[in-house]
Amino acid sequence: MRVMVFAAAVALSAPARAASPFDGLWVDDLKTQMGEAGFDNYLVANGVYKCKSCQPPRSYPADGKMHAIPGDPSVISESVTIAGPRTIVTRAVDHEMTRETTMTVAANGQSATYVSLDKWPGLMERLRTEYVAKRVGSAPAGAHAVSGSWLGLRYLEVPVEYRSVELKEANGYFARSNFRHGRYTAKIGGLAAPVTGDGKNIYKALVRAPDARTRVETLLLNGKPVVERTYRLSADGTFMVTTVRDPKDGSEYSATSHRK
Repeated sequence: MRVMVFAAAVALSAPARAASPFDGLWVDDLKTQMGEAGFDNYLVANGVYKCKSCQPPRSYPADGKMHAIPGDPSVISESVTIAGPRTIVTRAVDHEMTRETTMTVAANGQSATYVSLDKWPGLMERLRTEYVAKRVGSAPAGAHAVSGSWLGLRYLEVPVEYRSVELKEANGYFARSNFRHGRYTAKIGGLAAPVTGDGKNIYKALVRAPDARTRVETLLLNGKPVVERTYRLSADGTFMVTTVRDPKDGSEYSATSHRK
């Protein structure tokens, strides 16, 4: 990404200790975002769509028909439609939601806007995300305008459901709950705990505490790290900076959150 229902372990319900400074519902402020919002490498040519930056890389006809995506735990099937000389529309079916993303390249060919509309069961309206990217790799001669390499610059709009995370810490355990990414309760410095409620239930989470105001969450897939999130509280505890790091290439994205 799952509704934001906070599932705490028995250890977290034990009484007789002061609330942790991490406890609460934290919401990212888009005005504070820094770093890279994502990297894409596409080739659309001769009626075929290829995504080299996807995990795993994929290639199928850009015919608007759904195609199976083996090896991707987040996507069951996907389609691409060429909607114009500078626009493609990607439709993806996840385990719990469907996403339609319209990518439009600017007239000068140097920037692109992505608008995603996510349909979740139980929600009447689609959740809308918008971000912009700049071209960092040229398109081959004769290829569609979306072809080439793109580096995400910033998010212009993100649903509050996606920007919110609920944290709780007690008795040596750390718990996280998020609409898209599910929930877990893990012993700090202990074994990896299962992540549930994200529609996949295939990830595990390790949590460590480098210092009193920092918690580092590492998500594992088949024992390998795929995402690292660092939650760092300010000295007075009034705000928190969350940094998301991709272990594959070391790229980072961060934003400041405030307690709601």
